[in-house]
Amino acid sequence: MKRGFKRVDLYVFGLFALISVSCVIIFLLPADMQEPLMARSDDWNLLSFWASTFVHSNFEHLLGNVTSFLLLGFIVFDINRKSGREKEFLWSLIIAILVLPFIDNISFMLLANFIGRTVVSCGLSTIVASLAGLIVPSLGIFLREPLQNERNTLCLLVSFMLLTGSSIAFPYVDSNFYNLMVFVATLVFGLILLIHVGKKLVNFAKLNQNARKTIITASITVIVYFILIFGLFPSKINMPEGGIVNIFAHYVGVFYGIITGIYTLNVFPGRKIQT
Repeated sequence: MKRGFKRVDLYVFGLFALISVSCVIIFLLPADMQEPLMARSDDWNLLSFWASTFVHSNFEHLLGNVTSFLLLGFIVFDINRKSGREKEFLWSLIIAILVLPFIDNISFMLLANFIGRTVVSCGLSTIVASLAGLIVPSLGIFLREPLQNERNTLCLLVSFMLLTGSSIAFPYVDSNFYNLMVFVATLVFGLILLIHVGKKLVNFAKLNQNARKTIITASITVIVYFILIFGLFPSKINMPEGGIVNIFAHYVGVFYGIITGIYTLNVFPGRKIQT
């Protein structure tokens, strides 16, 4: 059954447009106006810690982040719209925009100061990464009927978290033994849980033809999700312009999206108490 256009849909599209336009407007400002908005480890300015999210170092950086934000945003929103979670998605995005930049930049600057390095950070990729992470709890809701119970839903979420960890570690397995062990452990346990849940989904689809389309859609979304994860965590992080990809911000964003999305999207609704 198709869902009609709602007012909340307009709010979501408006927020997408507001964030994208803000990034473009700030990019068009003179360089001497953009630099104070960038987060710096040697200048603890909470305003720049938040505003740096909308600042980009060059046109390619801007184009890649804004395009990824819009495409991924519409994908995740569509999944939640089909599950009747439009309002929850809207609040998830608003909270991420207001809170996540502080979590990311403060923790990143503390780490930079601990190792004695001065770093400058900017870009929308932390929010993009959080949207990627939000796919995981969104699928937990989207597959609620085929999963049949909360235990299977929990297994699905944990398997995706473990496989996300293995995908992040994979490009760096050659760097040290620790990364190799993380990759192997998370991959093995993640696959065991995913195979367990996959059998449940296949058995349900055999008995319910209407669920097949849902499971196929979810499977395609999973493929897209892991392609995004590999894109967010490349093996080479040095950029031609001399900068580096902020892997730390991507890491924080992805797991922020997964963990907080479980609560903001209400994956496990509270049980009603009968009186």
